Amino acid sequence: MEKLSGQQLIEKASKLISENKLDEAVKIFSYLVEKLPDAPLPLLSRCTCLIQLEKYEAALKDAKKMLDLPNIPFSDDIAPGNSTLHSVAYARAAKCYKELGQMEEAEKLLKKRIDIEKKVVDSKQIKKLISNEENKGGNNSSSKEVPKSSPNKSVEKLRLQGNQSYKNRRYEDSLESYLKALEIDPNDLLVNSNCAQVLIKLGRFDDALIYAENCIRLNRTWSKGYYRKGCILFEQKKYQEALSTFTAAKVYGIDESDINKKVEFARKQLQKQADLKKLESSSKRFSLIKKYITILTIIIAILSIIMYYFTDEIGNVKGHLISLIGRMFDAYFGDIW
Repeated sequence: MEKLSGQQLIEKASKLISENKLDEAVKIFSYLVEKLPDAPLPLLSRCTCLIQLEKYEAALKDAKKMLDLPNIPFSDDIAPGNSTLHSVAYARAAKCYKELGQMEEAEKLLKKRIDIEKKVVDSKQIKKLISNEENKGGNNSSSKEVPKSSPNKSVEKLRLQGNQSYKNRRYEDSLESYLKALEIDPNDLLVNSNCAQVLIKLGRFDDALIYAENCIRLNRTWSKGYYRKGCILFEQKKYQEALSTFTAAKVYGIDESDINKKVEFARKQLQKQADLKKLESSSKRFSLIKKYITILTIIIAILSIIMYYFTDEIGNVKGHLISLIGRMFDAYFGDIW
């Protein structure tokens, strides 16, 4: 590795990842981490590979090391959906805690990540507002966070037609109207949101998720986008993801009446899943112990027979062994004896 440059090592690791040779890629990233302890990218790359390899404890250590580094900005190309190093570190650590069955820790870290992203978005909005004010020569106008109807009359007409069809429970007709509107303006926030909702009603959750994600992409502080996504994940029984998305919706001020019920239900389901995992783990351990006891019992029985026939001191040994074998067989095989 020492003969290769940093860029060549990164390229080699990327190729190994594409070939699904993650263990080999981890070795390269470990070498880079050792040589460049203050560089975040090798650490992040190794953490991501370890998660894919399901080595969650090792990945968690890397995520915690990232939190000790300065919280530098990250581009969306490196870690989609994360604006800073600490944001992606919290996301990776939450994933590890989730897989390790520590749901409360995972939820805490996801809230921290959301707080970071909210601050970043708010900061960007303030800078944008200041810039607009300067360009307008101090004009005091400001944009509202609640989306307005489309200035395009054709888009707005189709949206209202879709809304009327939705009220009449003609969901296919409603979807058709929304899709026609999106052909004219694919970035209309309200139409994307409505499209996600009608697809939820039609049970097409994967398709609905695309439009909910569009809402978040178009306006990362609009709570309805997160709410739509949370409802979809909830219906797909992806309760951990739904819970974190509902948390984001609440952070951005959602006022939907059913969100608290869904959050509570998701938490209960996650707890049931965690309890079930513990039960399965305990059951496996018990089965293993029972197996070893059975083998040990058989060995003792065989040894007892050998000693019965070949020991000179039959008198005392015989009585003790028969008693011992009887007790063991009653203890472990009494229910099928």
